[in-house]
Amino acid sequence: MGCCQNRDRCCSIWRIVQSSLGIFIGISTAFVFYHNFHNAQAAGWALASGVFAAAALHLAILIHKKTMRSWYSVLHLRSIQLLAFLVTDISMAAFVWYLFYAAYYKIPMVPVDNSAIVTSVWVFMTAKWTFLIWLFARLGIKEINYDHLSETENF
Repeated sequence: MGCCQNRDRCCSIWRIVQSSLGIFIGISTAFVFYHNFHNAQAAGWALASGVFAAAALHLAILIHKKTMRSWYSVLHLRSIQLLAFLVTDISMAAFVWYLFYAAYYKIPMVPVDNSAIVTSVWVFMTAKWTFLIWLFARLGIKEINYDHLSETENF
């Protein structure tokens, strides 16, 4: 069975831990890339990654506490899904662009201050967090719909 008897609880705790690490790593990396390496593009994408990790943490906590319904309606969560989907698409397009740019102009990974490959890593991390926001909003919609269905069965 594994180390955890309640799979949903372990998964939601893992989401919270992962999102918390994403916030810390994204913001600290943005600071390092901007101040130490003067790579503003990588710093901007790392900061965006940290901000989207914070949004994912918020949704993960609501899923864990099962309080999504008191914060959002299904319409709000669908709007969050749409925004997350659009940002994921934009981030994936930027990810491909940075890889193409690095390959076409033969830009090496080191030095970091001019590296398009390092920037593409943080673009991908932003895409990952926005995809997880989309997924967490989807889980929130399912939770709200399940709660609503169980309430109507009691009448």
